Amino acid sequence: MNNYKQIYGRDPRRRAFTLVELLVVIGIIALLIGILIPVLARARETAHRTACLSNLRSLGHAMLMYAQDHRDRLPNTNPPGTAKDYDSTNYVLVALNDRYLRSAGVFHCPSDRDPIPSAIETADYALPNSARVSYDFYSIFWVPEEGPKLTSLQDAPLAWDLSGGFPKPDPQQNHGTQGGNVVISDGHAEWQPQAQWDDGNWPHPANKYYTN
Repeated sequence: MNNYKQIYGRDPRRRAFTLVELLVVIGIIALLIGILIPVLARARETAHRTACLSNLRSLGHAMLMYAQDHRDRLPNTNPPGTAKDYDSTNYVLVALNDRYLRSAGVFHCPSDRDPIPSAIETADYALPNSARVSYDFYSIFWVPEEGPKLTSLQDAPLAWDLSGGFPKPDPQQNHGTQGGNVVISDGHAEWQPQAQWDDGNWPHPANKYYTN
């Protein structure tokens, strides 16, 4: 026996793994992977939410600067008596980026599967390079004669994750049905759970100030 070990370097009495033992090891590895994948996914989404909050703070700051330069009025170039105007919305949000941000990526939530804009050329939800690829903006929905003035919107939302208030999955949602981030007129940004929203694409307390 000693000669055999000297020649071949192993003891023939030592056995290899049985099939059952191999299956147990594979099962343990699969279990660990099953535990780690959701943990990693949650960690990635937490990082995305944090980056999204930073984007919205930047957008909110740009809107505050816009208001300072436009007699307290937030971005809105709608025609008189009109609460929603396609061309005006395109113009004012493109101008917001050109004059106060100069960063197309700020308009994109990291959790959004849509392509990151390389430039801001429109505000159309369905087109590439859109200011509304990930977020929506409170002031663009107002009749210009009624505002929106920053000083009269003490805790109003300025911009938010698209469709964060829908309880069912929606293609525009960035963070699923759990809710979305919102930047408020005092400059701070926060996470709002889905149940807190005033409507599907209307965070709290948008209804408090909106009259149209």
